Amino acid sequence: MTRLSILLLACVWHATSWAGAPIDVVILCDAGYPPYSYAEGDEAKGIYTDILRIAFTRMPDYRVHIRPVPWARGLSELSQGRALALYPPYRRPDERPWMDYSRPIVQETLVVFMRTEVARTLEQESFPQAYGGLRIGQNRGFINIVDQNYQSMLARGELRQIYSKDNRTNLAMLYRERLDAYINDRRAVLWELEQMRRDGVFDHDSLNWIAEGPWLSGEEGYLGYTRINTSAYPYKDDFKIRLDAILSDLEREGVIYRIVKRYDAFYPLELQAAGIQGVSQ
Repeated sequence: MTRLSILLLACVWHATSWAGAPIDVVILCDAGYPPYSYAEGDEAKGIYTDILRIAFTRMPDYRVHIRPVPWARGLSELSQGRALALYPPYRRPDERPWMDYSRPIVQETLVVFMRTEVARTLEQESFPQAYGGLRIGQNRGFINIVDQNYQSMLARGELRQIYSKDNRTNLAMLYRERLDAYINDRRAVLWELEQMRRDGVFDHDSLNWIAEGPWLSGEEGYLGYTRINTSAYPYKDDFKIRLDAILSDLEREGVIYRIVKRYDAFYPLELQAAGIQGVSQ
């Protein structure tokens, strides 16, 4: 569809939508990716949720319902056209040709976390070459590491990638020495470590068993839209155009920055002094 056609559709849809009640739209979100996107009971929470809820209040022609689901299920729903949109995927057009994307919403940072004794053996070593033979944790349904050297090592069986459902499960496996390393967003890992510490998951209060390794990349999270069964969502293009414009406004107004910093304020100072140390890449 050309840009002109999309704009014309948006204008027609905007004109007709005023004639009736707001359009009900269901958006799926990851139920297990705190602090970005998670569920408390049936209620969606997190950074992306807070940002998008503000955005949706500026879209009076739509009544948006956010439904938390397990990440893999959300991807399946989108890939089959049974849901309009899901957040917060990274942009992976080759692996997910059935997905369109909003404008970027939040910048994330992928980092390797390791058991401290493993990190000591890898100091001054490069990623991923020095990581051969390690058991590396990943969240199920995530496509985090696009580095070609890493993917080649994985294909040759030189790395073992183990999938679990969420941050807490992977970090518990790392703590119990069932993983050697875990790769995910830095903010999400630090958040979950603090929750686990408060919940008494670790034998003692110290986090000196875990070390922060190399920062791999910056990733941006999006609202992903299905490209399948689009006749079920005739308002998709209008919704996407309006939301992108509002997200741009929220970034310019500093709203997104303030929401992210509010979550960062929850990080306890003692976490940095308790064993989260940098390891040279």
